[in-house]
Amino acid sequence: MKRRYLFFITGMPMGGAERVMSTLANQFTQNGDEVRILTMKAPKCAYELDPRVEIVGAYAKMELSSLKCAVKSFASIVKGMTVYKKQLKEYKPDLVLAFLTYTNMIATIVGRKYAPVVISERCDPRERSEVLIKLVNHIYPKADCIVCQSKTIEKYFKEANPASETAVIPNPVNKNSINIEPIYNRKKKIIAAGRLSPQKNYELLIRAFNRICNCFPEYRVEIYGEGPEKDSLEKLIQELGLQSKIILMGTKLNVIKEEAAASLYVMSSDYEGFPNALAEAMASGLPVISTDFPSGVAHEIIEDGKNGYVVPLGDEEKLAEAMKKILSNSELQEIMSKNNEGIREQLSEAQVYKVWKELFEKLISER
Repeated sequence: MKRRYLFFITGMPMGGAERVMSTLANQFTQNGDEVRILTMKAPKCAYELDPRVEIVGAYAKMELSSLKCAVKSFASIVKGMTVYKKQLKEYKPDLVLAFLTYTNMIATIVGRKYAPVVISERCDPRERSEVLIKLVNHIYPKADCIVCQSKTIEKYFKEANPASETAVIPNPVNKNSINIEPIYNRKKKIIAAGRLSPQKNYELLIRAFNRICNCFPEYRVEIYGEGPEKDSLEKLIQELGLQSKIILMGTKLNVIKEEAAASLYVMSSDYEGFPNALAEAMASGLPVISTDFPSGVAHEIIEDGKNGYVVPLGDEEKLAEAMKKILSNSELQEIMSKNNEGIREQLSEAQVYKVWKELFEKLISER
């Protein structure tokens, strides 16, 4: 049976949640359903959408980096709620899917009497202000289902409210963002990708590499991304005398696919939801190292010594040791590379779509 879905999100610039929403919209459309994406901002999308996917915008000028900013943007939030309610009445979706904190809350508060509402937590919900945590824990359980990206986050919501309906669905790996060609000669480089922000803790990667760089004089680190930490990271690189060995590369489309011949991918983050870049690196056959960020995803997809290593948060010494193990053993690199290729099917767009579809059909039938 053909279904009609309304997807609701703050905006559709480049980002992990936005990429997943565009991928899901395309998958549902290509499998015969109808999808309309409503953004709180302008109807623009940084990712390619199937021509049959509609995108509409509320044109709300939102500054939602904190609760304080959200209060200042109250008029814009009200406008977004009004447009959302109008869409529910006119479009008459069979189900609503919302991504990101504020649209999750709006979707739940306004939408449940019109259609089942599925909200998806895309980051670690514990990394918020105390007030916002209380709001989320009060509102989220009223949704028909909270979709989490790891068992750890699902457990958190269950403990906050045992009556919450939850599900765990990992992110799909976008086939256009990964490499599937065999790599015969690995380049002597280590790559990392993501916004240059405190969350990503690139200082940890820089200092860990500084510990081992004399053992691997031919290697260099390339960090892809832009952000507020750029100046401080450049200063640290200069202070350590690593200007020729660690390069801030700026942004690049499909970084992992283009740099799949690197010897190693490192994620040094203090916290993450489900990091697309890490999954893409694994699906591209890269050996990986990740910090054990609290959402638990790293341990759910990485088996120590088989396809990568998970190291303690902020532990410069342990990260350096793991990097040294991989870089000094070409045979281990190839074993990890081969083992990581299995994630392509596990997290394929078709496989993840199937899980979402089954959840949607279950909730619609129960309404």
